[in-house]
Amino acid sequence: MRTGPTSSDPTRDRRRELVRTLVEGGWLRSAAWREAFETVPRHLFVPRAFAFTPDRGAHQAIGADDPRWLDLAYADEPITTQLDSDGTRWGHTRAHGPVTGTVTSSSSQPSLMAGMLESLDVAGGQHVLELGTGTGYNTALLCHRLGAGLVTSIEYDAVVAEHARRVLHDHGLRPHLAVGDGTHGVPDRAPFDRVIATYGVTAVPSEWVAQTRPGGIIVASLNDGLGAGLMVRLVVDDHGHAHGRLTADDAHFMPTRTEVPLPVDVLLRAAATSPDGHRRNVRRTGSVPDPAPGWAVLAGLRHPGITRVTLHRDSGTVQWLLHSDGSWAYRDPATEQVEQAGPQRLWDLIEDAHDEWVAAGSPHRTRLGISVTPDRHRVWLDDPGGPHTWHRSTT
Repeated sequence: MRTGPTSSDPTRDRRRELVRTLVEGGWLRSAAWREAFETVPRHLFVPRAFAFTPDRGAHQAIGADDPRWLDLAYADEPITTQLDSDGTRWGHTRAHGPVTGTVTSSSSQPSLMAGMLESLDVAGGQHVLELGTGTGYNTALLCHRLGAGLVTSIEYDAVVAEHARRVLHDHGLRPHLAVGDGTHGVPDRAPFDRVIATYGVTAVPSEWVAQTRPGGIIVASLNDGLGAGLMVRLVVDDHGHAHGRLTADDAHFMPTRTEVPLPVDVLLRAAATSPDGHRRNVRRTGSVPDPAPGWAVLAGLRHPGITRVTLHRDSGTVQWLLHSDGSWAYRDPATEQVEQAGPQRLWDLIEDAHDEWVAAGSPHRTRLGISVTPDRHRVWLDDPGGPHTWHRSTT
C-alpha cells in the first residue's frame, strides 16, 4: 500500500517539522499517529487553496506554482479550499483577482485533527466512520493508521468528494467513500467502533449513536454562537445512549451544510426593526463571554442557538445577542445597561449560566459533559447522574 512519498520527496523535512510542532504542543502523543502525520503528504490533498489578502478583507487563489504553497500546506493552520459551495470560484479568483465569500470547505488545522484522532483511541481492527471527507487528508491519515478497508467516509458535496476520491486512489488508498448527508451516517456499513466528525453540529445526531457499537467512541465538534469552541468525546453505552466530557480543545469547525445559520445581518436587521425592549442594569460587567475557561463553555453548551456580535468602539465594546426566533439583547458599554426583547431574554440566560458556573465552583471545561439520548441532550458537571445537570437547547 502506497501511503507515502518516495525517498526523494522534498517535503519530508516539512512534515517532520509539522510533527515536531504537534508533539511539542501536546496534540500528538502516540507513535502510531506521529508516523501517520510524518508519512501522509498534506500538500497532495490541497493542490490549490484560498488565502487571505494582507488586509484579510478578501480571498486570493493560491496554487502549486505559488512560492507560498508549501508553507501554507505544512503550517499548523486551516486551509480554505472552497468558497460559497462553488467549485468554480478558485479559477475565477485566479483569473480576476481576490474575491469575498463564505468558506464552505477546508483542510482543518493539523493540531485539531491530531487532537481528535488521539481522542478516538483507535486500535487495529476497528471500523471507523468519518463524517466529512473534505480534502481526504484526514481520511488518508485514518487509512494509514488502520488500513483503508476499515475506513468509511461520507461527504455532502459531490465535487469535493470526487477530488478526495481521486487523490486517495492515486495514493493507492481505497476506503469506502459515500456521497450524501452525514447526519444519517452510513447505515449499510454500520456498526462502527469509532465515529469522527470533521464539521460542527448543533446536536449529535441520534443516527451516529445508533450506528456505534456499545463501548464505541464518538468525537465531534458542537456548534455554538458564543465562540466557546466545543469538542466532545462520547462513549456509547449498552442502552444506545452516549455520555462524555468536553476535551480541552478550543475547537472551531464549519457547521454542517444542513444546519445553515441565518446570516448575522439578517438577525441584526430583525432586532433593529423590532419594538423596544425591556431595560435593566447588567449583573456582571464586561464582554460576554469573557475568556474564563469554563463559564463561556457552559453558556455555549446550554444555549447553542444564541449568536454573539461584538463591535469595538472608542467608547467601549458594544454587544448584541441574537436568536433566530426574533429574540435580541443589546448591551450599552457607556451605561452598563442591557435592553432585550423577544420570546427569550437572552442576556438573562447568559448571566444565569455565569452564575451557575460560579456556584458550581468555577469548573474547567473538561469537567463539563453531555448525555445524548434519542429525545434530548443533557449537560452535566463531573457525573451524568450528579447534582449539577441542565437541559441543553438544540435550537
